[in-house]
Amino acid sequence: MAVSKETLEFFRDALEMVPEVSFRAMMGGCCVYSAGRIFGLVCDDTLFLKTTPGTLHLFCDRTTRAYPGSKNTCQVNAEWLENKEKMAEIVSLTLKSLPQPKIPRKKD
Repeated sequence: MAVSKETLEFFRDALEMVPEVSFRAMMGGCCVYSAGRIFGLVCDDTLFLKTTPGTLHLFCDRTTRAYPGSKNTCQVNAEWLENKEKMAEIVSLTLKSLPQPKIPRKKD
C-alpha cells in the first residue's frame, strides 16, 4: 500500500479547493481528512473516497476497494482528478452523506 510523495502532491493539488485537507500516514497508505473528518484513503498511489448509499452511484468503478476487506470505499473517477471544482463538489457531497463523528465523552 505504498504511497509516493509525488502522488500525495498530485492529490493535494487535485483537492486544493477542499477546505482544510490533510493527509496522515496509515499502514503504508494515508487517510485523507477535511477539517478533521476522514473522507478518503490513498493506497497504492490510488485515491479512494468513502461511500454511502447516496454517493455510490457517482463512481464508475464500484468494486475496487482501498485494501482487501475494506468497506464503503471506491476509487475516484479519473476525470474528477483533472477538475478541482468537481473534486471539491464530490468531496463536499461525500462529507454531507457521512455520519458526524462521535465526540468522545469525558470520563469523570
